[in-house]
Amino acid sequence: MKDPNKHNILITKNLTIGYADKKKETIIASNLNIELRKGKFVCILGKNGIGKSTLLRTLSKVQPILSGNILIHDKKLNSYSETELSKTMSLVLTEKLPESNLTVFELIALGRQPYTNWLGTLTKKDVDKVYEAMCLTKIEHLSQKKYYELSDGQLQRVLISRALSQETELIILDEPTAHLDVLYKMESFKLLKELASKLNKTIIISTHEIHLALQTADELWLMTDDEFITGTPKKLIENKSIEKLFSPETVHFDFNQQQFILNQK
Repeated sequence: MKDPNKHNILITKNLTIGYADKKKETIIASNLNIELRKGKFVCILGKNGIGKSTLLRTLSKVQPILSGNILIHDKKLNSYSETELSKTMSLVLTEKLPESNLTVFELIALGRQPYTNWLGTLTKKDVDKVYEAMCLTKIEHLSQKKYYELSDGQLQRVLISRALSQETELIILDEPTAHLDVLYKMESFKLLKELASKLNKTIIISTHEIHLALQTADELWLMTDDEFITGTPKKLIENKSIEKLFSPETVHFDFNQQQFILNQK
């Protein structure tokens, strides 16, 4: 019997990412070759401006590919219709939510749009999926609160719930813990790791939380000025690839503490 987790849900072939207009093309990173199996929790690490968000936006078809290919379930990303893709991949970006009076339930229910009719009418199944998503993230007690009444940590769980209600195998999050305090950061990483493991979801996030990524990720994608490196945290620590994230003049990686340490003058 075949192991479904051995299937590559995401593949990139000689992918080049960046920006293009009529006058010029700005390349952020090139020759990115990825093979990602289903059910993994992946953290993308790299300094500010290295291209983490650009990569996520390209993988999710928000931003066009400059060259190369992205395949989801062995099908080219550009051949997916908007509806097909929304049933395969859900996205949580860092953009501020537009002002509205939506309750938590209503905001999460937006994740059901790929399945509802043109009026957006929720069926019993849709409602059940919304409550199921809230239970998974332990926010059912917030269902009737207005979303703007929530703390940053609570809102992040609501957005994760919306992605879960969308019933996609692949979930992409851009800096999901950027504005959270330390406790919420740790809880968010724990939650995402559990969702990937228990629900067999493939979850990809960009983050600056290196210590938490090293503790929880199944796989790391390291973006540096010169290389794109993938592997398990254990492998990237053992082969010292992790040290390539930062200049050795500023910090060094302590192999005993398993974290970066500021160099003392």
